[in-house]
Amino acid sequence: MKLLSPYMLFWLLSLPAILALYLLKRTYVNQTVPSVLLWQKLLREMEANRPWQKLRRNLLLLLQLLLAAMLAFTLARPALTGTGGPSAAHTIAVLDLSPSMAALVGANGKETALENAKTQISDLLSHLAPSQRLTLISMGREARVLASGNDPADLRRALDDAKQEYSKADYESALSLAAALSVQEPDSEVRIYSDGNWDLDSKLYPHFGSAPHLIQPQPHGKNLAVRQAAAIRIGERTALVATVENVSGEASTVDVQVQGADGKVLQVASAALKPNEQASLSWDDLAPSDFYTVKLLGDDALAADNQRVVLPEGTSSAKAWLVTAENQPNVFLEKALGLGGRLTVERGTDPDAPPADAALYVYDGVLPKQWPSGPVLLLNPPEGSPLLNVGAAVQAGNLQVLTPDAALLQNVDLSNLHLQALHPLTGASWLQPLVTSGGTPMLLTGEQNGRSAAVLPFDLHQSDLPLLPAFPILVKHLQDYLLPTTGAGLGTVEVGTRVGLLPPIRETGWSYTDPSGTEYDVTQALISQGFNPTEPGLYRFQSNDGKTSQLLSASLPPGESRIQPTAVTLPGGTASEKNDPHATASASIPGLEIWRWLAALILLLLFVEWGVYKRGI
Repeated sequence: MKLLSPYMLFWLLSLPAILALYLLKRTYVNQTVPSVLLWQKLLREMEANRPWQKLRRNLLLLLQLLLAAMLAFTLARPALTGTGGPSAAHTIAVLDLSPSMAALVGANGKETALENAKTQISDLLSHLAPSQRLTLISMGREARVLASGNDPADLRRALDDAKQEYSKADYESALSLAAALSVQEPDSEVRIYSDGNWDLDSKLYPHFGSAPHLIQPQPHGKNLAVRQAAAIRIGERTALVATVENVSGEASTVDVQVQGADGKVLQVASAALKPNEQASLSWDDLAPSDFYTVKLLGDDALAADNQRVVLPEGTSSAKAWLVTAENQPNVFLEKALGLGGRLTVERGTDPDAPPADAALYVYDGVLPKQWPSGPVLLLNPPEGSPLLNVGAAVQAGNLQVLTPDAALLQNVDLSNLHLQALHPLTGASWLQPLVTSGGTPMLLTGEQNGRSAAVLPFDLHQSDLPLLPAFPILVKHLQDYLLPTTGAGLGTVEVGTRVGLLPPIRETGWSYTDPSGTEYDVTQALISQGFNPTEPGLYRFQSNDGKTSQLLSASLPPGESRIQPTAVTLPGGTASEKNDPHATASASIPGLEIWRWLAALILLLLFVEWGVYKRGI
């Protein structure tokens, strides 16, 4: 047991005060006298009485002393330890909504980690005192304050409205928000309901006002995942390759099946996987289908990564229109764009006369007066363009990767890259930097009016990027980002990645169906802002006449397949708290306050004391 307000024990000083009152109290004895003349003698005796009387055994005195002691003890807010109740005036609860929280937990595996966390927070609300308040923060795609106050009903409604998300969460912002609130209020505590798989540099952890408590779930069983899958259509047959990973600490054998668009099983294969091992499986001569589903058979802790929808790519190539400064060919870029046969590069001379049939528009050292209709790749943009505010060249510096988990940078090693100079871009808030050189962005991507764009603001000839093994990989990733796959699909993206809707979807009257089968209209806002898939699976875009359709496959972020809790040490508290080996994130949390029961007992004793007084006992 712990006293949450021990300073209130000063009310125990009322005990000697009550005793003093009884010591000073004059004792009166009822007497029957034959004449009032004797009252004078009685008054003289009373005046001669000493002010300090001998303390006698008195039930009323004992009850009053007991009531005063219990009242002081109740005001000190006694709480039982380890029951999960609030232990501070302000409790900040951070609820992780990331995909890994959809994993089954507990001995029975009947609830997910998110459901278990919501149950714990709901129990916390049940023990919230009127003088206490709670702030609920969601650790999802965006860090948000869901509710704040001391009304359990309002807080519980906000808790119920918090839904499982399947995109990568903004862990850094959620932790920073909770830390800022805890620093502002000294009498506060932070409870983080998460598995700790944040993929954050420990240097990015914010400092909390007091040592936060990390409440982590224990997953139920192992987890396997379909990590990657791709299919290519060659004539009348399709070849498919998939990578399966064992994301657990025990060996496992799994059966993997490939289904067609009609749900029929086409082929099945097995893989024996050691702990944390990957295996590649391939299937040849699959029957033609608009899409395929690679599915793991059997149950595991996380079902969201057990299947992946694959959109087959055709072998026909699209056109990339390339314009260079002063018509000087860029051999490195041209060769890299043509690798794999996906793009046929056509050189242009006039940047303001783009062909309408090009799938990708590439400008090297030049910029048009207005944007073309399709996706754009810019290299070494010149100064003085009305489209972009390009600054004078600055000297390159140390490289820093801002978003290492970005799809564009997977398997792209830029550690040995050397640049001579690059141009800073200002006023283009729709472009987000992925890599900087000396603080100046050197790789930017973004979407504007449904058009995807990527910018490399430096001259390839003044760098050794074309000589690095990472160059063709980077160009391939740029193609995947800027171009939809050929065939009937918009491509494959991670959940939470915005997709630009290109013609003909930009026409009126289109709708789309999500993986659950719910149909929505393609609105103008969706066209201008881009489409953001919210759960893994297949999204089907359909024209109003039913003759044209486009498919989009959304997959789970790869890092979210890790369901084993990660040990995390968050900075917070005083120096003594930091050095205390017992002040860890998993420390016992003082919880259930018992003042309500004590108050009921005090009320009962008051009735007893009143009865004793009335009877003169």
